[in-house]
Amino acid sequence: MKKRLFRLALCLCMLAAALPALAEGQTAKNITDKCQFAVSEGSKRKLFDKSISSCWEYSKPNAYVGVHVPDGREAGWLRIEWMFDPMGFELIEYDADRDMLRARSQDDTFPNIYTVFDLLDETKYVQLRMTAMGQQICNLAVYSKGTPPASLQIWQPPVEKADLMVVSAHQDDELIFLGGTIPYYAVAFRRPTVVLYMANCTRLRRAEALSALWKMGVRNYPQFLNLPDGHSKTVERGIEKWGGKDNVLSLVAEQIRRYQPEVIVTQDLDGEYGHDQHKLTAHAMMPAIEAAADPNRYPESALRYGAWQVKKLYHHLYRENRIKMDWNSPLKGLGGKSALRMARIGMKEQASQLKYYNVKRGGKYDNAKFGLYFTTVGQDEAKNDFLEHTSGAITPQELAAGVGGADQDADPEEDVPEDENWEDTLDPEMMDSSENETEAPALGDLDAENAPGEAGAAEPEPQTAQAPEAPLPTAQPQTANERPGGGPGPAIALAAGVAAAAGVGAFGWRRYRGTRRKRRRRRRR
Repeated sequence: MKKRLFRLALCLCMLAAALPALAEGQTAKNITDKCQFAVSEGSKRKLFDKSISSCWEYSKPNAYVGVHVPDGREAGWLRIEWMFDPMGFELIEYDADRDMLRARSQDDTFPNIYTVFDLLDETKYVQLRMTAMGQQICNLAVYSKGTPPASLQIWQPPVEKADLMVVSAHQDDELIFLGGTIPYYAVAFRRPTVVLYMANCTRLRRAEALSALWKMGVRNYPQFLNLPDGHSKTVERGIEKWGGKDNVLSLVAEQIRRYQPEVIVTQDLDGEYGHDQHKLTAHAMMPAIEAAADPNRYPESALRYGAWQVKKLYHHLYRENRIKMDWNSPLKGLGGKSALRMARIGMKEQASQLKYYNVKRGGKYDNAKFGLYFTTVGQDEAKNDFLEHTSGAITPQELAAGVGGADQDADPEEDVPEDENWEDTLDPEMMDSSENETEAPALGDLDAENAPGEAGAAEPEPQTAQAPEAPLPTAQPQTANERPGGGPGPAIALAAGVAAAAGVGAFGWRRYRGTRRKRRRRRRR
């Protein structure tokens, strides 16, 4: 009998010792409904309605939200979902006797809309105190001990030094028009990548973009410049909406200096289907690259981060020095899926945009076609890697080892034949709206062999190995009206763009309206 009791006691001791390890191996569960909450003002119900349209807010300094973890429960994680990036708060943990255990603040994390804190084993009370005005909390959730579920999205800070910077006008363009760039480099081949969004499309779109990146495997938080979204009928009005040329260039140059990318990949100079903010994003890159390399331009960010020279700039669909990326091969780093398939998986998280757009293969706006617009390290040779000739280049051995598996989830029905007009997949209301009747640059007056073509122009065949490559802009000084090798060069002023370099004026506008209406008439015939 004594031996049995001894064995039972020994088993109980071993079980007690193993419980913490078992808890660590389990997935943390949402125990918000088991906890008690208090607020200094406002309605605490808005903390749990899971709606970003109703948020808890306050009007007095030192407002707070209090959380009480009941007896018999252990809290392991606290997740705060903010309406916008927080500006100042303090999180204080207390034990059952209300003795303070630990205090943390915004300085212990980085600005993002999903702030997740781990909690101590002894924590029974938590106070979230606001140290800045104007903040809003959309949702608050408490989780038990254990491994946090993926839905928490515990983001890492942005990379300190990037090999690649992906610049997208809106939250969805990074997938629709830049294809598999992000999953290929940031996830499959683990290159330090920073994603930069220019326009603030709404809080919902930001949440969807974060979910898309997270779903693809990205763990470093992107950056948002929060410039106003919306079409403008002229580029001047678009620049004015974004705070003026200097504001745009200083913001982008600051991000370049901060993350020091070797290479930047961004959108079409023609704005893909003519979207003015796509064009503004594209035409801002070269002037911003030049400004970032000059310590006398925008000295505040130069003093903080130092000047930085980007090595290469790629534009989507740029017609010279072409490179066509392989987004279709299955990759081991993506679990056997292709980069394009991962982009489609990410795009499904952007539910508000699926009725308008999707990630397609091929077609008029092929998201695998890019052109090298600027380089300080020479022309591409292999033409299969944005990072070629930089320190982050993917070696042939690494590429061969990374390709493998079978993409069983391919969606051939989502491919677009080369001769199909991709615009036919756009929503008619999006194209016909008077707000969206933008004017595209009248680039037809430029040399057809050197200038990007109009939105409706036939696309030239890619250059063959025998055809001479067009010389590329280099780091040597150049005027706004010349490009090494002849032809109009990249304009320094954002408002000028390619058209101004040829003397056409500030983008020399042509009318875009009526395109959809004419197409409908042709279909009726």
